[in-house]
Amino acid sequence: MRERGKYPPLLKCGGSISLALCLVLPVVLILFHSILVHSRRTRAELDLVRGTALTAESILALYDRELYRQYGLFAFDLLSAERAASSLIGPDSSADYNFTPQGPLSDPSITREGIARHMTLRSATSLIADAVDKFGQIRNLKREIPLSDLNKLIPGAASGGYESADPVLSHQAEADWFEEYNAYMDDELRAAYQQGLSSLAPALIPSEDGSMEIFNYDPFDNSGLDRLGTVADHALLVAPEGFLDRIILTEYTLAYFKNDVPFVIRHGVRTEDRTPDGRLISSFSSLRDHEAEEIATGFEGARSSYAMSLFIGTIRFVMRLLHVLADEKQLAGFEIAAELVAAAVAAITSGEVVLPPEVIMWVLIASAVLGQAAKDTAQLQSGYEVNLWPGSSSFNVPMRYRDYLRLLILLQPPDVIAERIAPIIGRAAAGPHFTEVFCRGSWGDVSVTHTAAYLKRDYAPVLP
Repeated sequence: MRERGKYPPLLKCGGSISLALCLVLPVVLILFHSILVHSRRTRAELDLVRGTALTAESILALYDRELYRQYGLFAFDLLSAERAASSLIGPDSSADYNFTPQGPLSDPSITREGIARHMTLRSATSLIADAVDKFGQIRNLKREIPLSDLNKLIPGAASGGYESADPVLSHQAEADWFEEYNAYMDDELRAAYQQGLSSLAPALIPSEDGSMEIFNYDPFDNSGLDRLGTVADHALLVAPEGFLDRIILTEYTLAYFKNDVPFVIRHGVRTEDRTPDGRLISSFSSLRDHEAEEIATGFEGARSSYAMSLFIGTIRFVMRLLHVLADEKQLAGFEIAAELVAAAVAAITSGEVVLPPEVIMWVLIASAVLGQAAKDTAQLQSGYEVNLWPGSSSFNVPMRYRDYLRLLILLQPPDVIAERIAPIIGRAAAGPHFTEVFCRGSWGDVSVTHTAAYLKRDYAPVLP
């Protein structure tokens, strides 16, 4: 029997538990409420982070398709970026996203980075391999070309000038032989001199700072020939500093920009140059004429084509001159011709006029070489190939117009070439364009940032 006023132990224990739960329950509810609120906020913040990153990545995904088709470069414009940023992504409608475009494509360093990425990560690397092989052949051939001996090979009488070979004889105009002398000189010496003089043009030399130096030289008095030899030697040596970057920019220029001779004629068959994706370069708009020449020379429009012809003529003149001076058989032929002219003049004037055969020989050589160089330049500009070395050699290299573009671009610093490429791209593709974006997402008192950019050439994925 239970005693009055006392409860059984079990009932007493249950009441204690109920009382304890009543006391603890508010704390538990508050704890779980806090956890729920914190979880929801954490999820919202995570959505904000994802939304910010997705906005930035969406902007990159809306890259300019036409720019990529024309030049193989990834970049977005501001209008496309605004479309990507206007989408509602994130915790709720109060989330705000704004972005700042960075890495303008107009910056030469950015352009250079994009070109390097494109040329090293695509099948366009085959173009680079072809260029490296071409320059390897040139360097092999250079061992047989006596460029460093140009000054030694030039005859001492070459500094006499044309006047020494054809002096003014006005004071002897009344002599019986004067008309015959003039007629003979017109046919044998003056005609060759005038023909060579008509082919004489200024020389174009790229300076170390990337500017083009145009200077006049006179082969008939041996002025400036030492500088021409130095330029040709430097062009064929190919400076090793930054060689890969130079090749990349060179091949990109030839692959995506229009030049004056986008084809080659071999054995009567014309072969058109194409971009890596198969487009005919010759079919590009006329508004894009001379693009490659502008990049190579730094001049604009038709001036760039003229400067390019001067560079080709400079190289061809040096090669032709060296070929004659290094060939004893050709030299002997010019020597015989000069002695015949001198002997004939002495006979016509009864010994009153004596011309130095050495000077006559040099006039004949310079005239012939100028004519041959002009002919080579015209053939190259017509799409034909001309061997780099006029003579026979086991390492001879057939050169076409675009190979001389290669040489000229390769001689200049990569930064200079990139500075010329950037505005030409901007001229054809409406911009501005950007390659990187800084995105900021805000929600209440929370703010996150995310920066995204297109792959660079030094990108290396993390391996597991």
